[in-house]
Amino acid sequence: MDITTKPGCSPASVATGLLLEALGANDIYDYVPVCGLPGSTIHVPERDSLIAVTTAASPLFAAGLEAIAAEHRLDVVLLRIGDADHGVIRADFALGSLPCSAWVERDFALYRDASGLWLVPEWVGPAVSITPEGLCLEMVPPFSTLVERELGVRRAAGDVARILQPVEVR
Repeated sequence: MDITTKPGCSPASVATGLLLEALGANDIYDYVPVCGLPGSTIHVPERDSLIAVTTAASPLFAAGLEAIAAEHRLDVVLLRIGDADHGVIRADFALGSLPCSAWVERDFALYRDASGLWLVPEWVGPAVSITPEGLCLEMVPPFSTLVERELGVRRAAGDVARILQPVEVR
């Protein structure tokens, strides 16, 4: 009996896959070079989005998000993957496809509930729904208590952990 990790799976690829799935993005996407973002950046043109992933701690890469979003008129999500906070996936983002100036936030968490995938603040305030229509700023977050928030954040972290779980081979 051997225990192996599924080939091609990493926390970064799984987190990116969760976002792509929530966006309804079903194409094959290549990494694109974007000055100011890590090399693991994917352009999803049909959702006006750039998704980047890093293991670097904040604030690395965060300073340029607003300028990148404004220059390209795209929503930019920077996922931060690491061991901290028991697998919680953090995100910095700039919504550049809005008709006004870019909306920039830092240190949001990936959240999942029955309605789908979200980027949520640590406490209260606007959140971002991730749907096949793209990234949408919502003035009311998908949770009504901080306990609900914590459960949804743990649910999203559990999605990543479940996919990464090694399998037994006989």
